[in-house]
Amino acid sequence: MMPKVRRPPFVCAAVLALAACRQPHPAAVAVAPAADPTPSPGGEAGALCLAEPGGTPLVDRALRDAQRAARALPRNADTWVASGRQWVRKARLAADPGFYVHVAACAEAALEAQPGFLPALELRSLALMNDHRFAEAREVSKAIVEQEPLDAIGLGTLSDASLELGDFDAAAQAAQKLLDTRPGMAAYSRASYLRWLQGDAKGAKALVLQALRAGRDARDPEPAAWTFVQAAQIFWHEADYDGAEAVYAEALKWVPDYPQALVGRARVALARRQPERAVPWLESAWRRQPLPETAWLLGDARTMLGDAARARAAYEQVVRSGRKSDRLTLALFYATKDRDHDEALQLLEEERRGRGGPYVDDAQAWALYRAGRIGEAQQASERALRLGTRDARLLYHGGAIRLAAHDPSGRVLIERALALNPGFDSTGAAEARELLAPGAQQARSAS
Repeated sequence: MMPKVRRPPFVCAAVLALAACRQPHPAAVAVAPAADPTPSPGGEAGALCLAEPGGTPLVDRALRDAQRAARALPRNADTWVASGRQWVRKARLAADPGFYVHVAACAEAALEAQPGFLPALELRSLALMNDHRFAEAREVSKAIVEQEPLDAIGLGTLSDASLELGDFDAAAQAAQKLLDTRPGMAAYSRASYLRWLQGDAKGAKALVLQALRAGRDARDPEPAAWTFVQAAQIFWHEADYDGAEAVYAEALKWVPDYPQALVGRARVALARRQPERAVPWLESAWRRQPLPETAWLLGDARTMLGDAARARAAYEQVVRSGRKSDRLTLALFYATKDRDHDEALQLLEEERRGRGGPYVDDAQAWALYRAGRIGEAQQASERALRLGTRDARLLYHGGAIRLAAHDPSGRVLIERALALNPGFDSTGAAEARELLAPGAQQARSAS
């Protein structure tokens, strides 16, 4: 089942034309820090919910207003939920998932005031998703939808959690119901990604344009920035680097220094063999949001520049941050760089206990391939490719694994990968070209 497309597909020019209608971002409003020494109601959860936000932008002003209401009406669940929603906005705008500890606390305080309160369960589901507790998030979202079948957050979280758990059909069903009953930016954006996973780039483009048309709010710019990033990624995967860079630039007009957009622009620069442009964007993104993927790309950029020492330092950051917060990316990094095979497989075994889907399957396939377990790698790769996802990395991995299993169809997959996106990854793309070089397969067979 796939979310339905309701408008014609678009091209990059349509995205940029739509972006021209953007409302200007409002200026930040300075607000004096709260200085209320009164003990926080609601125990430890209340204290976390009412913590000083520490900044002065518009979102912090709204958060402080909500916190004042919670202090004044501590037995009113709505006031805690209002505070939690502002913490969600702050986390997304600041690109700092650490703020979700406050979201979870607000949900707990609201549920203490009113057990079973649906808006509080919505907050809890978002916090669980942020913590990668996908099975728990799915159960909470199911409880929400049982109570209110058309709840937008409940349906959205149910779709997201199901997808992370590898249940594509359940994810698509929830997304379709959301699209049918609560069409809007979140619904169209989610449906676009599901379409893209199934290899329907045309439908994905049509839906992401619908997402951008559905309503962008300059008072809450992060959702628009993220949707522009999602649109840009579709162009990136098709090697339309000009289009991707232009749409990433639109995302940065909504949220300056938005890490996802900076990383996207850096990917384009690396694909064009312009590491000197990629490095400052990646360094800025790392300062705002220190993710393993960003450090990995920074290491690749410095390697292209011949700066081996600083590249090594960036790769060490991948390992440190990956072990702490992102086992999947770290395992794929190990497999891509052909190192630490045992740790990569162990990380993926742990990851698969609570997660699934094509990208988990692909990482496992590649780690098994590097470890020389070709039969198992082939099974995992077939699972990764079953949706028809047009991602050059997945295609290359599948092709290399098939060739290792003496299946000549692997060459076709590798050719498709390089035709689709010849700059998909500096390591993988170079390996792919080597595998297609004259005599490479004969040498491989002899070895």
